Amino acid sequence: MASPQARPGGLPAELGHEQLRAVLDLSLIPESSAQVAPLDRLTGQDRAQEAIAFGLGIDAEGYNIAISGLPGSGRTTAARQLVHAAAAVAANGQDWVYLHNFSDPSHPRAAALPDGFGARLHHDLAALADACRNNIPQAFESDSYQERVKAVLEPLNKVRENTIEEMQRAASSQGFAVNMTAMGFAIVPLGKDGRPLAPEVLAGLPSDMRGQIEKRSEFVEGLVDQALRDLRKLDASARDAITRLDQDVAAFVVAHIIEELNERYGPFDLSAHFKAIQDDIMANLAQFKAISQGALSQLPAQLVAQVTAEREALLRRYSANLLVSQADTDKGAPVVEERNPTYHNLLGRIDYEAHFGSFTTDFTHIRPGALHRANGGFLVLQLEDVLFDPRAWLMLKRTLKTRELHVEGVGDLLTPMPAVNLAPEGVPFSGKVVLIGEPLTMAMVEMLDPEFRRLFKVRAEFEPDAPVDARTIAAHVRFVRRVTDECSISPFTRDALEELLHFSTRLAGRQDRLSTRFGQLSDLCKEAAHLASSNGSATIELAHVLKAIDTRRGRASMIPDRLREMILEGTRRVETDGLVAGQINGLAVYQVGTHAFGTPMRISCRTGVGRQGVVAIEREVERSGAIHSKGVLVLNGYLTGTFGHDQPLAFTASITFEQSYDEVEGDSASCAELIVILCALAGVPIRQDIAVTGSVDQFGRIQAVGGVTEKVEGFFDVCNARGLTGTQGVIIPAPNSVHLTLRPDVVDAVRDGRFHIWAADRAEEAIELVTGVSAGARDSLGNYPVGTLFAKVTAVLEELSTAVGKDKTQA
Repeated sequence: MASPQARPGGLPAELGHEQLRAVLDLSLIPESSAQVAPLDRLTGQDRAQEAIAFGLGIDAEGYNIAISGLPGSGRTTAARQLVHAAAAVAANGQDWVYLHNFSDPSHPRAAALPDGFGARLHHDLAALADACRNNIPQAFESDSYQERVKAVLEPLNKVRENTIEEMQRAASSQGFAVNMTAMGFAIVPLGKDGRPLAPEVLAGLPSDMRGQIEKRSEFVEGLVDQALRDLRKLDASARDAITRLDQDVAAFVVAHIIEELNERYGPFDLSAHFKAIQDDIMANLAQFKAISQGALSQLPAQLVAQVTAEREALLRRYSANLLVSQADTDKGAPVVEERNPTYHNLLGRIDYEAHFGSFTTDFTHIRPGALHRANGGFLVLQLEDVLFDPRAWLMLKRTLKTRELHVEGVGDLLTPMPAVNLAPEGVPFSGKVVLIGEPLTMAMVEMLDPEFRRLFKVRAEFEPDAPVDARTIAAHVRFVRRVTDECSISPFTRDALEELLHFSTRLAGRQDRLSTRFGQLSDLCKEAAHLASSNGSATIELAHVLKAIDTRRGRASMIPDRLREMILEGTRRVETDGLVAGQINGLAVYQVGTHAFGTPMRISCRTGVGRQGVVAIEREVERSGAIHSKGVLVLNGYLTGTFGHDQPLAFTASITFEQSYDEVEGDSASCAELIVILCALAGVPIRQDIAVTGSVDQFGRIQAVGGVTEKVEGFFDVCNARGLTGTQGVIIPAPNSVHLTLRPDVVDAVRDGRFHIWAADRAEEAIELVTGVSAGARDSLGNYPVGTLFAKVTAVLEELSTAVGKDKTQA
């Protein structure tokens, strides 16, 4: 394949003022923003919106959605609208409650209920607790209960009395009395007179008589033991009878409540839990007796508080911790947008209480996270916010992988260890996560986290701009109307709307594209409205928008203004008129925060005998990036291909960015570097009133570069500050013409002929303009015409090669 050849010399095309910014069809812009309807949904992002809709509609594991786009591009607004639309037609979410686990309190049980039933269960179990708190103690204090107790105990008391009387009669027949004491029954021998024998009298009796008393004593002890056994059985029967009575009384209070709970919530697998509650109530009736008013009135105030606290701890076991309620949610699936997605805000937490110097907790202290609230629906997150807390990102991935939500206890090692910890039952997760982030962040996560693609299988990428057409213009104008309505500001005139559209093309960096970063447009509208209001204007005019843009630029222009002052006072040496050999004005772009600006940079070159070729000083001292180093090698390739057909090149050309102390990166100055090298070799001076930007390939074609608008304006500002001469201007790559979105003052200067912009396709065109000398094209014999720059360069290279050869021979 033949290599591209340099065409005969010629000047680059000069651009007219109408080519320096977008030419908008005014018929598409209304007389006033008040004449259009406000924008109700995002337009111009069809591909991204289709991807989001697909991800929201598909019901399969891993099809969560990752949305990438620049801030202010409408990514969050569009996602919110589409998510709410999908949620409106989806099934309602479920309520979730945590319940006490009576068999293992450290593992609370999770239960799902239809929407609205969770709040009802919470209310109904609270009513059950109130009944236990008030009605059961009142029932035990009632006269009817006391009568029933009396009726149950009276027969047993009679049997008890009879048993004791019979035992005492039998003991009396054996010459013993059985007395009841605090320690039980005491057996006392009796004398013939029926009086108890004193110990000393008993000791003085004859031994045979004492033996008979002892035998009778053993017999009486047997009677007492049997009586005690009978009495214990009677006591047990009494306790059982009272227990049955208490249970009957308590059942009368709570049985109908439990029955209603079973009827209402039985279909949701809660009957076993209600049975456990009822059994626990019956097992703790003694505590309910102890908290009756009669019992409490006999206790000191300190003990009353302790007993009351124990009662409330018992009653909490019968309640329901309403974790998630959909009762107040609009019809459809839940939508949660968590703006502070920390670990606990996403996954929930367990709270603790200080109790006697330690920390305790129970199932009522479990708190939900955003994932719980979005379960069965949609969760919208900002990627950068999630990544701020590494634990949140890890647990989010774990939830999406396991499809289960777990609330964990204390995770901070600095927190004192709790006396009681919980491991709540996991909740099945069926929600969909919508993750929104900037393109670079999203790409980094996708590259570094191998699980990302498996968990977020749907990518939606928001375009940074849209074509300038009727649809996009209408969307921008309608967006302006929406801003005026939402912020209650005056309408914009047609001229003002046109300038807003120019501002949008500048954000997009192309004349044929409008930026989709509506947030920036909204801010400018508000700033222009403020200026209009300060002037008492009923409408927002072109002058207000232009002033808002200027003041916005001025707020961020401290550094570019200082750099320009340094040039004007001579601290930084940059000439903008005259001719200088071995020196050319290049252009650089700096980014300070969100503000980009251009400034001229002096590039110099010195040549001489040697074999090093092009030597970039920044590259030699390792102050240049890889792309700049590549550009230097491309220059060597161009010089070899253009001038090294007949003999090896023997020269050294040292180039540098003068007074540059930062790292140099990029190849946008390679065209200027090529020109200054060739002119330094030929000894031809270069116009200093022209700055050059553009990348060059090995065949001399000038390629597009970035920041062309800022570069042109940067050189214009320096020239304008010194005074425009009518000859100054900038050479840009021809492909960059569409990227020009210049300020009105620059456009006006070009229209008046005070400043110029040329678009070059090849380096030879730029050479002729900055030197006034034709570059030259080879004839059929391979020679350049006499007097052309390339002919001079060829002659110098031959001289240098000869000098190197002589040097080598002498050596």
